[in-house]
Amino acid sequence: MTGRSSHNEQALDALQSNLSHFFRDASLLRQALTHPSAAAEDGQGRLMSYERLEFLGDAVLHFHIAELLYDLFPREDEGVLSRLRAYWASEGVQAETARSLGVDGCIRLGAGESRDGGARKDRIVASALEALFGALYLDGGQRACTRLVKALWREPIRRRGLEVLAADAKTALQELRQRRGQTLPEYKTAPSGERFESSVCLDGKPVGQGEGPTRKAAEQAAARAALAALA
Repeated sequence: MTGRSSHNEQALDALQSNLSHFFRDASLLRQALTHPSAAAEDGQGRLMSYERLEFLGDAVLHFHIAELLYDLFPREDEGVLSRLRAYWASEGVQAETARSLGVDGCIRLGAGESRDGGARKDRIVASALEALFGALYLDGGQRACTRLVKALWREPIRRRGLEVLAADAKTALQELRQRRGQTLPEYKTAPSGERFESSVCLDGKPVGQGEGPTRKAAEQAAARAALAALA
């Protein structure tokens, strides 16, 4: 997205159609799609990039996903719900969701970031999606956010159920630590007969142990044990 060409206006219209919300304040939409590198090139500074809206949208998105999980899993405790939220609000899921909406084709990048393929980076695309939720909350209120989260997440969550907890516990644990501003997990894994045993350490202390037929399976088991211990 560079300037106000008809192609870009069409992309923005398509995005808003996918969001089922056309912004009354178009400046919020544009800010949500402006990477800090583009704001800097415009001489506007980081405050005019998506970062402030991303801060708000992160909280908005996590709240509405938590609300959806609370309704869909009435028999699960706080620990399971927290792990489910960690997965469904993860960077990878957000980036995939953003691309399904066409967000990646609307992000305005600085020249250097564009050359580096910024629109293909999960981190940037996920950040823009969070910023869009911040903008959506300011422009359309909580009802618009609730409607969009249900449209995007309800069916995938219902269809996959609890299987995501076993799918990638390592990612869930890492992202939980990142959100809390803590050090990343460290794994100590070694063969044990025909299997592998793994221990995951947080801040230098072992928190979860696991075993499996492969190194990856053992580390996933250790990560699941750590998540359960942190719940």
